[in-house]
Amino acid sequence: MENEEQLSEWKSKGGRPKLSAGERRDFMLRIRLTEQERKDLAELASEAGYNDVSVYARNKLFAPAHTPIHNPKQLFRAIDKTGAALKRVGTNINQIARYVHYLEKNNMVEGKVIAEYNQHFQEFLQVEEEYVKAIRTYLRTVR
Repeated sequence: MENEEQLSEWKSKGGRPKLSAGERRDFMLRIRLTEQERKDLAELASEAGYNDVSVYARNKLFAPAHTPIHNPKQLFRAIDKTGAALKRVGTNINQIARYVHYLEKNNMVEGKVIAEYNQHFQEFLQVEEEYVKAIRTYLRTVR
């Protein structure tokens, strides 16, 4: 008796939270495909970065017309890698800038070298700005 009362009062701790009625996918759609069609669909899903063909098909069906379908996880991994690479380049440029300023203060460098450094630094800033704009533009279209 005592155990039954304890079990009825017990609440689950952890696990995946239950989905609301609007988020839950209760209905299944079945379609018939030839072997070649199934292979083609699996290949398209794989090329788009999806492991699950049903997720790819759902996204493809409900996406606006002429919208490319891709897996955002791969995109975010690529953005993380390129962002980290840009950060390393920026760190190297800052180290070079500090050394150039040291040389400039001690009159150990020509003005031509400083002008060339400034030009390259401006080019880097422009590339970085274009990169950030492109990512932001893309992310706005995905929402």
